[in-house]
Amino acid sequence: MQDFYDAIKHLADGEVYALVAPAQAQYPTLVYTPIDSASVVSLDGPGALKRTRVQVDAYARTLVACEQLQDQVLAALLSDLTTLADVRMGLSDFDEEARVYRIGVDYTYYR
Repeated sequence: MQDFYDAIKHLADGEVYALVAPAQAQYPTLVYTPIDSASVVSLDGPGALKRTRVQVDAYARTLVACEQLQDQVLAALLSDLTTLADVRMGLSDFDEEARVYRIGVDYTYYR
């Protein structure tokens, strides 16, 4: 997971967190959650390759800012993780109480 974090840690003015953002986090914020990690049998044999799936939630005060932040995440991952294999839009919503938008995207890559 360190490689994933290293690829996106500079985004959102450094407001990038694993699993949950602290209460004092500023927007925009990114929260990444490891979903799955499994060894894959490849031509190099069993276990030589690992497939990892990570969900990234972007939080921002506007929907446009959320979309732009997810675009930045994708660009950062494509430039750093050359084995990015799948990108799936998960969900978007708005938290009325916090007045914050969220867009979640799943990324799958191989290492």
